[in-house]
Amino acid sequence: MNMEALNLDFLRPLLPLPLWQKVTALVAIALVMIVAYYFLAWEPTQVEIEAEQARVEQQRILLKKNQRLARDLPKKRAEFAKLEKQLKVALNMLPKKSQIPDLLEDVTWAGKDSGLEFSVFQPRSESVKQIYAEVPVDISVTGTYRQLLTFLKRVGEMPRIVAIKNLKISQGKGERLAITGNVVTYRFVEHGGAKTKRGRKR
Repeated sequence: MNMEALNLDFLRPLLPLPLWQKVTALVAIALVMIVAYYFLAWEPTQVEIEAEQARVEQQRILLKKNQRLARDLPKKRAEFAKLEKQLKVALNMLPKKSQIPDLLEDVTWAGKDSGLEFSVFQPRSESVKQIYAEVPVDISVTGTYRQLLTFLKRVGEMPRIVAIKNLKISQGKGERLAITGNVVTYRFVEHGGAKTKRGRKR
């Protein structure tokens, strides 16, 4: 501390006073200075230090979180690649609209190769869901129970998703059965194409 720069003139009035009064005054002045330093310098500094410590702790927590995410990144990438592959497989099982006629023809041939005779094969209006549409077809066939099982087995082995629903079996002529029901296949809804068509209509 530069003693020459320190101004002690405020202490001159204490010089004529008795020693005990000088000591008491000096103690009082010291206490005032300590209290002033505490409230004006020490306490604000401590508050700032605590705020900085809180920010450092937040950054430390964030760093740990990011380090954990970085460690999990290869695993997440592998999971994403697996899900992407599964999605491609699922989409391949959902034919596009242009592929539906060929698929229904394959179903018909599966029935004929199994020995069934079709009297009705009538496609109905499709039912559009979120990312796929159901394409139902009413069927009416005749054949034996074994021929029906063979047909169901061949349909189940198709690479595309085809379901046989609402089968009703009744006795036909001789050993043959009269069978009615629905063949339901599913197609992928091409939203981009739908938007393009709507845009053209405008």
